[in-house]
Amino acid sequence: MNDVRKNLERHLPALQRYAMSLACDPAAAQDLVQECAMRALAKANLYKPGTNLRAWLFTILHNLHVSEARRRQRWPAAKDPDLVIERISTPAPQPAAVMLNDVGDAISELPRQQQRLLMSIGVEGKSYDEASDEFGIPLGTVKSGYARARKALAERVSWRPAAQTRGA
Repeated sequence: MNDVRKNLERHLPALQRYAMSLACDPAAAQDLVQECAMRALAKANLYKPGTNLRAWLFTILHNLHVSEARRRQRWPAAKDPDLVIERISTPAPQPAAVMLNDVGDAISELPRQQQRLLMSIGVEGKSYDEASDEFGIPLGTVKSGYARARKALAERVSWRPAAQTRGA
């Protein structure tokens, strides 16, 4: 027991270098060396005088490192629980489905020409000019009809277009 206490300090720099090569992180290496020293002092009665103390200390350090690596592998620590929860959770589909049903119902309540304009311009992505040509109606009528359709749809599904919500 006396051999361990008397000679431990002399082996600390070598233990520190070895711990750094294992852990590749100064803080983790320091923790390994401290744990090794504590373990060696606590188990000094197991050291056989006359044997290689340095090898005994290196074995303790190595075993601590392996145990820690296995523990981390089995029980990985979450750095930020909120990120883990966010990563494994999925948003509920109900609000989107309800909104989609509301929009579908609201569109079906609109006059037929407004429905056609919404589908052509809003869904299919056609320009006002293309919609004007497709339906054979003047460009101004297409623009005003589409604007009225959007306004009526927004009122029916209780939501405001993005342009109105920015300033609110």
